[in-house]
Amino acid sequence: MTQTPQMSPAQPAPYAPLTRPAQPAPVAPLTPPSQPAPVAHPTQSAPYAPPLPTTGSAPYASPMSPVPAAGRWAPVPRPDSHPTTRGAAVNGTLSGLVLLAATLTTGLMAGLYFAFSVAVMPGLGKSGDRTLVEAMQRINVAILNGWFTLAFGGALVLGIVAAVLHRGGAGRPALQWIIAGVVLYALSLLITMGFSVPLNNKLADAGAPGRIHDVAAVRAGFESAWIHWNIARTLACTAALGCLAWAMRVAAGAGRA
Repeated sequence: MTQTPQMSPAQPAPYAPLTRPAQPAPVAPLTPPSQPAPVAHPTQSAPYAPPLPTTGSAPYASPMSPVPAAGRWAPVPRPDSHPTTRGAAVNGTLSGLVLLAATLTTGLMAGLYFAFSVAVMPGLGKSGDRTLVEAMQRINVAILNGWFTLAFGGALVLGIVAAVLHRGGAGRPALQWIIAGVVLYALSLLITMGFSVPLNNKLADAGAPGRIHDVAAVRAGFESAWIHWNIARTLACTAALGCLAWAMRVAAGAGRA
């Protein structure tokens, strides 16, 4: 018999180690497209730089000064540094202060006359003859002091100066009221010097109250006339005060306009 050869089982193929798949090539990051270089507009040009001034030319106020005349740039003055503006401000302050001083001194004199009208003379009127004569003689001496002189004469002088300072500019609308106040105050001075002072001198010439033979007659020749003229100067001085006070209001309103 013929023997059939036995087939040995097939041997498995040898194991091949696994290999990692090939890594893809790294991708380069996207870069933004390059920006084109800016192209200057054909109508634009570099800003004009004015030439430096030469010796003797006008100073520059600003690179944007108005169009030059005859090849030179005209300076632009600053309003706050203009000498006329500074002068007007100083003058306005001075005129206001002088007007205020004139109003205050006039008010002091009006108050003095008013006090005699409503307090001093009515009080002395209820006293005896000798008391009234002696009191008025002493008052007429004591009142002649520096403070009284400063207010008595200063009101007129300050009023005149205030009128001069308000002749022009923003304060001119107040000029007519200042003049009215000065005139009325001058009227009170005329009454004082023309009537009140002569009555005071007459009372002083009568002598000491203890040596006056007829004190009642001296009082009668002084009291009534002095009171009437004091009321007159009180009204004139008070009216002057009103005019000056109104002038201050007008001047202040004109300065704000």
